[in-house]
Amino acid sequence: MHVVHPVADEWTEDYQLWSASSRHVTLSAPLATFLEATTEDGLRPVLVTRADASLSPLLSLALRRAGGHWAVWADNGGFDGLSGYRIESFEDLWQRSGTNRDRLPGFERPTADGVGVLMFDVHAHSRAAASTTVGALAEAAVTGLGGTGLSLWGPWEPLLEPWDVAAVTAAARSQMPVTAALHGWGPDGQFVDVLAARTRHGVLEQAKGGVVLGAYPRQLADPIARASHALAQIAERFRPTIGFCSLAHFDAGPVQRPTAKAPEAPLAVLIGPRGVYDLRLDIDALVQRHDVSVLGPGKAPAVLVRFSDPDIGLWAQLMAFAYDIGPERIAAATGLGEGI
Repeated sequence: MHVVHPVADEWTEDYQLWSASSRHVTLSAPLATFLEATTEDGLRPVLVTRADASLSPLLSLALRRAGGHWAVWADNGGFDGLSGYRIESFEDLWQRSGTNRDRLPGFERPTADGVGVLMFDVHAHSRAAASTTVGALAEAAVTGLGGTGLSLWGPWEPLLEPWDVAAVTAAARSQMPVTAALHGWGPDGQFVDVLAARTRHGVLEQAKGGVVLGAYPRQLADPIARASHALAQIAERFRPTIGFCSLAHFDAGPVQRPTAKAPEAPLAVLIGPRGVYDLRLDIDALVQRHDVSVLGPGKAPAVLVRFSDPDIGLWAQLMAFAYDIGPERIAAATGLGEGI
């Protein structure tokens, strides 16, 4: 008996596979349904493309959110789209490690014509009230990082609706208590996912996306300044629990192609007043050890940490800060496990 799967091209007890033949792959409605269904089934999503394909940034976000994997098929076999290493089976995408394998051409060094993208991931709480909106947090993150704003939104690509916070809010309310991702796009390539969920504290909103800087920067002073500015503005306008900005390397577009990229670099972290209180942070001690700004009133401050020391690696600074606080306490106190 021949069984046809409703959304996948291939499936096993471990994964479900979607094969895309186009040169540019976007988060279409069928592909979004595949990622959602595979996640609900507790399986790994695997996207297979041609070796010269590119992924839209919204698809890249969705694939990461679903815990998915990207395989590319070239004339000489299959490869991991992110690392470039040869795979003999799809299970190699998550089971096999090591660098003693053939690598796809284009992974010898980071792509020379790539662009820098300021990535953001911000969570904020609001009261569950008729006046509460969803989408303004995403707007603030994009414009705070220097983007020109958002122009389109929708549940999948192509995005067809003009960006409008009231319309995004209505769509989010119709999906409560937990929304699927709603996507936004701007004229200069800025992109964002908006998610929301009801919690015992009200509504928790997440905005995650990126703003294109231009050519990938050699110096980090300007990206760190932009990240700090954006997070400080969010602390002033919203009730953030936590926010994070980093510098990512994309191919021009912005898109993701199977080419080598510079590692993503952390720039700044914001911990909102609730997190500061729940974590019982010793702010004076943190100021002594890290590049910290204290924002807001003394009784309910937020903490902004910049990873700005040129003599210490960015990831080393982030890990040192997380160690001083305790990463498990950060997750518990900021509400990141509450529905999004």
